[in-house]
Amino acid sequence: MIGGWMFLMVLSLGAYVASSLPPPEKTVTGELRGSAVASDGDSLRLNGRRVRIEGIDAPEIGQTCQREGAGWDCGAEARRRLEDLIDGTTIRCRLHGRDRYGRELGLCEAGGRDIGREMVLSGYAVSYGLYREEEERARERRAGVWAGDFVRPQEWRRSEGGAEETPHQAGDWLEFILQWLEDQAWRVAKEIAGA
Repeated sequence: MIGGWMFLMVLSLGAYVASSLPPPEKTVTGELRGSAVASDGDSLRLNGRRVRIEGIDAPEIGQTCQREGAGWDCGAEARRRLEDLIDGTTIRCRLHGRDRYGRELGLCEAGGRDIGREMVLSGYAVSYGLYREEEERARERRAGVWAGDFVRPQEWRRSEGGAEETPHQAGDWLEFILQWLEDQAWRVAKEIAGA
């Protein structure tokens, strides 16, 4: 039993150190500029092209979350939040290749504001290779999905028979380990507080 806890502690320390290192710089494969339409909470259409916002993962359309004992359509709410961010603004996306579905992967800005960062800070998206500090701030403020219980979008897709998708930064297996450890710590803290 103690050996398992020691392993978990060493694993946690290693994941923490690795997550503190800056990610390797990706090559920019293109840039898009113009008005956009939100497809869901983490992707949009810009100049007729599908762009997946890099580094975030938002609840899927049709995904529900729990808040104050009631279900709510967090997937639709995430899309509305993205719509609010991009409405009437010129969008600029620096592209870094494609995801497994053929969508462009891009870091996008609306009026000079980083869209991925804003989505995670609002609590309507989670870190998916980037924005770990922003996720922690949203979690502490109980913003968006953090106001209740939810299943991370990647886990929800898996439970619904969706295809596996990996985070958008190199070395992100450490991100998953860290997320799992943080989720377990929050779950235990919630149970202790409720007891």
